[in-house]
Amino acid sequence: MNRTLRYALGVVLGAAVALPAMAQDNFPDVPENHWAYEALANMKRDGLLVGYPDGLFRGGRPASRYELAVAIHATYQKLKGMYDGLSGQIDSLTSALDGKADKADLQSLRDALNALKADLDGMKAWGDDIANLKKLASTFEKELASMGVDVEAMKKDLGDLQDRVEKLEKRKPAVDIHGTVDLFTLNGYSDDDKFGLTVDGRPVGVGRGAYEGAPVGVTRDFTVLHEGALTFSGTNEEGPQWKATLVTGNTLGTSALGDQANGGSGAFLEGDQTIYLYDFSVKFDTSLAGQAFTAEIGRIGYQTTPLLFKRQDRTPYFESERWDNGNWMFDGANLAFGFGPAKLNAFAGRVSDKVASNGEKIQPMLIGTPDGSFEIDQMLGLNLNVPVAQKAGLNLAYIWLDSNRSDWSYSSYETAPSFNRVVVWGGDLKVDLSPITVELGYGRTDVMYNEDSVNDEDNTAWYGKLGYDAGKWGATVGYKEVEAYYLAPGDWGRVGWIYNPTGLEGFDAKLWFNLSDALSLKATGEWYEGKSVSTFLPENDELNRYTAELGYKLNTSWDLTLGWEYVEYKPEFGDNLKANWYSLGLKYAFNDKAKLSILWQMSDVDRNMFDGEGSPEYKGGLIATQLSVKF
Repeated sequence: MNRTLRYALGVVLGAAVALPAMAQDNFPDVPENHWAYEALANMKRDGLLVGYPDGLFRGGRPASRYELAVAIHATYQKLKGMYDGLSGQIDSLTSALDGKADKADLQSLRDALNALKADLDGMKAWGDDIANLKKLASTFEKELASMGVDVEAMKKDLGDLQDRVEKLEKRKPAVDIHGTVDLFTLNGYSDDDKFGLTVDGRPVGVGRGAYEGAPVGVTRDFTVLHEGALTFSGTNEEGPQWKATLVTGNTLGTSALGDQANGGSGAFLEGDQTIYLYDFSVKFDTSLAGQAFTAEIGRIGYQTTPLLFKRQDRTPYFESERWDNGNWMFDGANLAFGFGPAKLNAFAGRVSDKVASNGEKIQPMLIGTPDGSFEIDQMLGLNLNVPVAQKAGLNLAYIWLDSNRSDWSYSSYETAPSFNRVVVWGGDLKVDLSPITVELGYGRTDVMYNEDSVNDEDNTAWYGKLGYDAGKWGATVGYKEVEAYYLAPGDWGRVGWIYNPTGLEGFDAKLWFNLSDALSLKATGEWYEGKSVSTFLPENDELNRYTAELGYKLNTSWDLTLGWEYVEYKPEFGDNLKANWYSLGLKYAFNDKAKLSILWQMSDVDRNMFDGEGSPEYKGGLIATQLSVKF
């Protein structure tokens, strides 16, 4: 309809239209191959053009002033009809909203409102044409007056319509609801009666039921996991803003995906169906002693730097914003202050006791030690972000982490001192000198029993990184050292199935190429050596890791990847041990709301590397499939 009216306005303004009516589809004197045939047919059908009494259009004949007045009037009447129709739709929508439509009607109302907006947007493009039409009205004032045409009234009507639609558009439901649904399947298989092994150290191809513990194929090691989430949020643009995310599924549990901070273990199995509250918070602006700040209270998430305070992604085969975003969730408050360009966050709350309906912990904060894990119950932290000139940023943090237990200890110490508190502090500096980037990071963890220091040695970590981005290719090189008793709840990497390794130092590098718009290549290398105080990597032992990934975009919907990961352990005494993983990945995007991911991974891991002396070789594989839908 908009296209037809555009044709009509163009023809009217070009003074090439004529008059009275015909019943047939088009004018007999307009051949079907004429460039204007379709436009004339559409305008005749919609009553914008009419022919002479003999049924002909007579396109070559100049139009009289009265004929032009008829065409102008017909065009106005069509526009007026559209206005009246849209007004009726607006009245209906307004009544529905005033009547407090239930949730089932909200999507229909939203769709109808979008359709109205599209019609209005089309009308906005007619501004110049309407102005010209007004000029024609002045030129043909006498002729139009005899037909009762009022172009000024028409323009006023359209202006009123725009105002009403804009006001209606601002009226939203009080609560917005959106969510995600994920279906995740894992098919493991053995090879030559040997189990496979995932990159995070879980056996696959392990039977269950009557085949429990036996090497099996993909049909007998078959795990189906699912998770759905609904996020509710207020739509008000002023005042306190709130949101809450409710999650249900069977992904939590040691045999499933583990918890969101520490991963699972053993062969994959379905977890118990459960429900939990991922977040529930209110954010508002306020002030204290003249200092303005933004407060967020409830169950909230926060992170600082990877070396100090960031949750690890422990699900290498499952993609989910909740599992992968790096935020530590806690019940408490976060106060955000602004001091010019500098930003200060003060956050505090309870970390433990976030439990799902099946009793599983959602995100227990376990700080690794050489002899176990130290669980945090509550915390208090300060995080300062300061821009340095225009090319750099400094991110500093100081965090107190407390446990309600007092019997944690280092058994490797002669006196086995107990501790119940860890103070984490440090920061990072990032400098952007495009195409060159520089990044430095430092962290320290002071172990304490109440206010008394328990350990202040072998407790630091630091790294340096230099990067170059040439557009079509790029590279980074770095150096990292993590001492054995560095206990921060951060995320500084994975080597094989070891997350956040301590007691090592070494170099790392990354190289990437965009070979074309569709083809890309990435490769990484890490070379570490053990330090003197370590239960993970003894002094003079070496641990190396290499990865490579070739990506190809088949079209706008399909993506293909080929991957390889290699880990090599070189003890000072004994044979070298190796682990290989080969991957083939395929992703299909149905649209921007739904996608399918399929990964086939094969493992080849030396005996003794994972389980120690006498363990079998791992030779099987895994097929992981994930269907994700957002709404």
